[in-house]
Amino acid sequence: MNKLMALQSNLFILMSGLALALGYGVEINSHLYILYITLVFIVLLGVPHGSLDVLFASQTYSLGNITHWIKFIAYYVLAALAVILIWLAVPNFFFIAFLILSALHFSDDLNLIDSKVLKFSYGTSIITFPSLFFSTKLIHLYAIITNVEIATSIVKVSQFISVPVGLLIVAQLLKKKISLRTKIESLCVCALFLLLNPILSFGVYFCVMHSARHLIRSRFFLQKFSRQAFLNALIFPTIAVVLAGLLIWWVGSTKTLEVEVIRIIFIGLAALTLPHAWVLQKSNFYTWSITSNARASQ
Repeated sequence: MNKLMALQSNLFILMSGLALALGYGVEINSHLYILYITLVFIVLLGVPHGSLDVLFASQTYSLGNITHWIKFIAYYVLAALAVILIWLAVPNFFFIAFLILSALHFSDDLNLIDSKVLKFSYGTSIITFPSLFFSTKLIHLYAIITNVEIATSIVKVSQFISVPVGLLIVAQLLKKKISLRTKIESLCVCALFLLLNPILSFGVYFCVMHSARHLIRSRFFLQKFSRQAFLNALIFPTIAVVLAGLLIWWVGSTKTLEVEVIRIIFIGLAALTLPHAWVLQKSNFYTWSITSNARASQ
């Protein structure tokens, strides 16, 4: 494992431990500053990993002139808008589909080649484990996006799924071929989503594991781009997304601030996840990251 990946892994393990020690039992709805800080970090540290899609597209599709760039950006924005429109038209169905897509997307965090069961179980645990001890809070969160009845049904299904998922993770982690670091990372993720408030656990995971790991992998995958190009791709699209979110909130806010912010952030993440996953798939990034990082972690 290269030094940056090892540093990111160590930082995630450390931050997970600190979050569990300091955040266990804390009711963040009673401490709104914790909620807002977490959501700010999700935006500022989480969104930039998707901003690199412009470099992935440039490398994959050889976008050499302004016409090609306009076409790519138009397709990307239209895909995101299509997600939002489908969400508005059939919110219940699409919310379920989004949770499944998220589990598959998150499963690529682990540096593994031949353990698809652990990868899928790991991704699924991120979605289902909060339902075991935070079912009421999870229903409240989901109801912000969909309705209470569907939110309740999803949480009940998640509770049912989480037990066999947990058993699969334990069985996989007992195998000797799984590296110690991967075992510790997996246990940290499980502990976060089992023991911390869902928003807090997602904030720690999304910023320090998923996004940070993607940024490091991307820097090695996109080696032909200069450091300045890499930084520009991180900064400017992120600013555009933040400004768009602020505009939507300013124009259409009718609910309490925390509800509206949560709605905008998570619907925004859902809208961007589909084109983001599409770009990464077309660039063969998933295949590259699994094989190269798995070898490096041995």
